[in-house]
Amino acid sequence: MSTREKSQTIKIDIRSLGYGRVEGGRARDGTAPSNHFDRLDYRFLFEHAYDAILLADGRGTVVAANARADDFFGYGAEGLAGLPLKALLAGVTPSLLEEIRSVIAQGRYMRIQAFAVHKDGVFSAVEAVVMGNGARSPEPVCYLIRDIQSRWNAEQKLLSAYHAMDNTDAGIGIADMRGVVTYANRMMAGLLGAGDEGAVVGHHLDTWFERKTVLDPMLEGIRAGKGWTGEQRQLCGDKAGWLQVSAVPDVNEDEELCGMVLSLRDTAERRRAEIAEQQAARSRAMAESLAVACHALGQPATVVLSSAEVLKLDTGMDAEARREIVDLCYSAAIQLRTVLKEMNAK
Repeated sequence: MSTREKSQTIKIDIRSLGYGRVEGGRARDGTAPSNHFDRLDYRFLFEHAYDAILLADGRGTVVAANARADDFFGYGAEGLAGLPLKALLAGVTPSLLEEIRSVIAQGRYMRIQAFAVHKDGVFSAVEAVVMGNGARSPEPVCYLIRDIQSRWNAEQKLLSAYHAMDNTDAGIGIADMRGVVTYANRMMAGLLGAGDEGAVVGHHLDTWFERKTVLDPMLEGIRAGKGWTGEQRQLCGDKAGWLQVSAVPDVNEDEELCGMVLSLRDTAERRRAEIAEQQAARSRAMAESLAVACHALGQPATVVLSSAEVLKLDTGMDAEARREIVDLCYSAAIQLRTVLKEMNAK
């Protein structure tokens, strides 16, 4: 990533100094004030304080830096004196330097979150407190720089997790142990509040879910440290749907139960697909039964039809032969009646 792209992430906060030593101050126990400050080696503190301390003139050129700054930016014995601030901090511009001078003139300081540019071209997130030198002179300006890369990484990880959670196809929410929603992502706001987050956050879960069949068993499982999953039919105006509700305990860093994390999914399409599949299965079973029935009816029906044709065409048949044919027809009719009874029973 280029310096120009990194400079777009600069963040500025301006605050009053709000502190200073009061002459004649006394210790807490009422004893005489200590003179420890008078005995301090301020040069030692300067060389080893912060991750880097830079002194720069009003044009943004480094005039001095502590030993830690040389190592932090990777210049070592070469030093930083004479380098422009924009070579060390991405996003430093003439307009920013002018604003810094104005802030210092007002007796305030500026806190900047930006990216440090190391000699090898690597960027790292830093926080710089920019303030005057305490000598009633506008120059040099002090830049107290602290490495916040690990914090920035954690923030980016949380931000990525937030974006992933907010854009997932499941409704994700957080509720406290009272059942009041404290967070709802975009999908959950859409499922429960027609897209209005304010209609969901701050409201109790019993606004949408039945207490007896959903909330009570859910809270019972959460208090026991267990997850819970269930379904509930939702009526939204003239439309009816189904929601699958899953909940797991929300535990803080001290392992204390503080609420629950909810996951909601619209299962209306799945249920419609299941119903369609069930209907298709019934249709297939009916077709198979009909095929079996046709086969079972076909044989005795053929016997009856063939016997009737023989009786109709052969007028010279003797009585014994006629009796055999009639017996065949009777047996076939009995078989037909049995098959029809079995079909009716199904």
